Amino acid sequence: MGVEVVVASGKGGTGKTFISSNLSYFLRERGVGVVSVDADVEAPDLLLALGGVEEILWREKFKGQTVEIDYDTCVKCGACIGVCRFNALKMGDRGPIVDYALCEGFGTCMLVCPTASISSKSVKRGELYAARSKSGVLVVTGDLDVGEKNSGLLVYNLKSRAREYNAEVLVVDAAPGIGCPVISSLAGANLLVVVVEPSPQSVKGASRLLELAEKLKIESLAVLNKYDLNLGFAEKIEKNLGCEVIGRVGYDEKVVESYTSMVPLLKMYPEAQISKNLVEIFEKIEDRLKT
Repeated sequence: MGVEVVVASGKGGTGKTFISSNLSYFLRERGVGVVSVDADVEAPDLLLALGGVEEILWREKFKGQTVEIDYDTCVKCGACIGVCRFNALKMGDRGPIVDYALCEGFGTCMLVCPTASISSKSVKRGELYAARSKSGVLVVTGDLDVGEKNSGLLVYNLKSRAREYNAEVLVVDAAPGIGCPVISSLAGANLLVVVVEPSPQSVKGASRLLELAEKLKIESLAVLNKYDLNLGFAEKIEKNLGCEVIGRVGYDEKVVESYTSMVPLLKMYPEAQISKNLVEIFEKIEDRLKT
């Protein structure tokens, strides 16, 4: 099994997909066997950043669990309501009523039911699939159905399927924040690359993410994106973030052009200064992955 690098941010809009898509493209162009995983399953866009779909390799439904009540045997004791940590059960005239918008299917209610009146059932929550992008990078991605739960489980399944390719490097584009899908993204990872922008909100999110990585014993590096929007604050971040900042990337409208054109920046503007800055950063990441 190869090494796994997770690109995350702690908040949205910092440029993690920009970094992860170009890192994936960089590694492929260097002859490294790379598979990318879009773990932001509520708003997946990694394939778009890598040029869109060239070929769908496989597609399958993602199923989660929920519960249903047998009202013929239910005695309305309410034990299930008391143990549901998601508040997905409330008492009705016939017995407990399941709020399927809240139910995660954990099944604690089934364990405490004295009459075995609660059973588990499988439901479609979304889908997962693999595609060859137009930039040549293989992407394993998924998408939750609108309003569905179990994003952490979907990310786990995506990574499991991606590992089947036995790639040298697995690049995971994580969701914003530090919730279940991010924790699932970090599970089994070798390296975390935190993308930070010079704003207090970004630093707060990045700090929480670094604390999580430390608890999971994952090495962390940081990339300072759009640093020139606030030079003074950017310098403070480099000194006080709590992990090594391996490079800076300035604000550049070429990034917007590459996004709207669905072409990785390194492919669209290989000679631009921002591309050269990215290459320097990616070479440091590549070297760290070899150690």
